[in-house]
Amino acid sequence: MIGLVIYASSWLVFAVFHSMLARQVVQARLEAFLGSYYRLAYNLLAVLKISLVLAIGKIWLSNNRYPFFESKIALVTSFGTYVLGFIVLLVALAVYDLGRFSGITQIITGERISSLSNEPLQRRYLNRWVRHPLYTGAFLILWGGANSSLGLWTAVFGTIYLIIGTSFEERKLMRIYGDEYSVYQQEVPKYFPSFIRIIQ
Repeated sequence: MIGLVIYASSWLVFAVFHSMLARQVVQARLEAFLGSYYRLAYNLLAVLKISLVLAIGKIWLSNNRYPFFESKIALVTSFGTYVLGFIVLLVALAVYDLGRFSGITQIITGERISSLSNEPLQRRYLNRWVRHPLYTGAFLILWGGANSSLGLWTAVFGTIYLIIGTSFEERKLMRIYGDEYSVYQQEVPKYFPSFIRIIQ
């Protein structure tokens, strides 16, 4: 039980710290200090933070597979979900300028992160069917790996974090795109496509 409390606390610290760094006022101050290195530094720090959280989980929670997942059907289903998540993630990244997404372009050209707000609203590829395909892929990866105590609680805490994060992301997108995004919200679901929309 103590291990679960510690792991939950590490996720909470991660979520609070990451959300603080994502606030506009904090971004503006950090960008003024870091300049064109801001985006890359932000991404590297995010990777470091989540890596620390997962490391804490590995220390305090069991990574032994639940007996249920020893069956072939369960193994194939969980592994298939996990792999599908990575495929969705890779396809979802296809609509982005990965140089700007990572922060490398900003370093090369000297442009500021605020220039990202000038990008058109993406509605190609997977974005035709879901508004947040990156999160869709993340959900599939999380729950595809939920076959142990560590995997299950990582899926639970990760899902909660992504759902809360989506609400902040949607507000940001509304500020950037206004009515265009409002229409998009009405036409396209958040994470998982509706069957009717797929066959259209």
